[in-house]
Amino acid sequence: MYVRCALAVILSAGMLGQSAAPACPAERPVDDIIAEIHKQQSKKKHHVSSPLPNDICIFAWCRSRSQQQTPPTPPKAAPPANSSSGNQSPSSSKPQADSCDEAMEKALQAAHDVEVGDEYFEEKNYNAALERYQGAGEEKPGDPAIHVRLGRALEKLDQIPQAIEQYQAAQQMAESGKWLDEAKAAVGRLQQH
Repeated sequence: MYVRCALAVILSAGMLGQSAAPACPAERPVDDIIAEIHKQQSKKKHHVSSPLPNDICIFAWCRSRSQQQTPPTPPKAAPPANSSSGNQSPSSSKPQADSCDEAMEKALQAAHDVEVGDEYFEEKNYNAALERYQGAGEEKPGDPAIHVRLGRALEKLDQIPQAIEQYQAAQQMAESGKWLDEAKAAVGRLQQH
């Protein structure tokens, strides 16, 4: 019994010591981002009309548009060339955070484009849906859900070869799940025609 407890403590301590920095949430699927935004909006007492709220915190990443509207501060003077580079961890994490912020802004824009595109698709305005999905694909090119949506819109517009390309791209990106299943089924269905 004591050996098991000691082993559990040692393993837990080892895992805590080796925990990596959290990954940037921009890598999450666009549908997860949309679901999280909706979850936050449903918690608010008043209805939020914008799918992209000004202040948002999702997956431990926060942004405030009011903070973004402040004028940028001028850069500090560069350190002398002969300065010691032994303590660069705070400054090296800053570019990584800036990179994540930029990626999250793109992911949020992609989520917005997907939501608007989904509305157009439901209204059978396939050209407008396609345009929004293309915008989302430019912001978040590695998301299989966006490629399946592009395939759907192209299929509705009778652009079958392009639809197949999008479904095949989704197949290559998706490891498993509904997007892979839908892409495979669509390619099989469309190649039989």
